[in-house]
Amino acid sequence: MATEKRLPVLIIVFGFAIAIVIAAFAGWRAARHTSVADVTEKKQAGQDEAEIIKRAVHLYFGDPRGHHLMAEQRIILQSPDPVALCHQLITALIAGPREAGSRTIPSQARLRAVFLLKNGTAVIDFEAGSFDQHPGGAGTELLTVYSIVNTLILNVETIRSVKILVGGQEAATLAGHVDLQQPIAADMLWVR
Repeated sequence: MATEKRLPVLIIVFGFAIAIVIAAFAGWRAARHTSVADVTEKKQAGQDEAEIIKRAVHLYFGDPRGHHLMAEQRIILQSPDPVALCHQLITALIAGPREAGSRTIPSQARLRAVFLLKNGTAVIDFEAGSFDQHPGGAGTELLTVYSIVNTLILNVETIRSVKILVGGQEAATLAGHVDLQQPIAADMLWVR
């Protein structure tokens, strides 16, 4: 009898979990497609007409309480080079949010290099010491990692995963908690 009463509750809970996963995936797809929307403007440069392409991107910062990620839309001048676009995105993350979000990367962090591998992995190399002032904690470190990963994957079409290095070396973690030894895929469950 008790099993019969629990079965409808389990079905509802399971259905709710599936709905959350579907909604997160739909949000990820929508963010990916809207971030690709380009706006083209023409600007006179002397006698030559140069084309300037502006693009909406979504940067992922911590929410005001630092528990989840939230997207902050920005308009950037788009470079046709995906490596240069990665530099722009990471530099903007380091600069911090302009709206109500919270910083996910310490302000003294410096980007050393970006490499794009043929398999769709972006290798992001930060200067040694970039995360010495990281506040620590597993949750905060996860926000930092997925701030970087989600921002790159959702804004650069060719990127499928992100590998983070520190000082040109493979780092075990940023601040002692999140395993960085394998490339990391986007995770929209961190975004609210």
